[in-house]
Amino acid sequence: MSSDLQLYQARLDISASECDRLWQFLSADERSRADRFKREYLKRNFISARGNLREILATRLGCAPKKIEFSYSDHGKPYIHNNQCVYFNLSHSQDWAIYAVSSDREVGIDLEYINPQCDVESIAERYFLPSEQKIIQSLNDRDKYLAFYRAWTLKEAYGKATGDGIANILEYVDVSYLLEMPMGETLQIKDWTLKLLDSELDIDSNYSAALCIESNSQ
Repeated sequence: MSSDLQLYQARLDISASECDRLWQFLSADERSRADRFKREYLKRNFISARGNLREILATRLGCAPKKIEFSYSDHGKPYIHNNQCVYFNLSHSQDWAIYAVSSDREVGIDLEYINPQCDVESIAERYFLPSEQKIIQSLNDRDKYLAFYRAWTLKEAYGKATGDGIANILEYVDVSYLLEMPMGETLQIKDWTLKLLDSELDIDSNYSAALCIESNSQ
């Protein structure tokens, strides 16, 4: 793992005054995206997630949050257009957001709310590898959902870190090892290290989170 890797978390269900404060940090493009949300809580969550990201990065860079300019990869991964010496990623689900920041290597992070209404076995049969499906099918209901979402967050984090996107890595990224290992174990896939974050974040047990980070700086 990167020696200077920092993880952050933030609640998104903020007050109206805090939402107004963070709104001032956003770019015209971000404000336009926020205004496209039809539901107020979704707009609030977007403003909160992006505003907090800008504050985190501004502290790292020593600049005003509004001065940060974002660009995006072909698969939508954000990076800092006017300072490419800081690597970061964010993810949000329901009323939580998590962030990973490093100065020396690419990172990807994912957070998912564990939806008990989701047909996890059918989705796993369609998108997961046989080794992963076998583990999920062998578990009782609660553990089955937890294993599915852990697998999904691991794959999503990998797709975000590499820039490939999850749709392009489902057939070859096998995370079954981490579904059977104790929390805190890591998995090496090519030049990338994967890790579950459930025990490292102060978020309730209805969420699963994972991190992927480049193993060696280039």
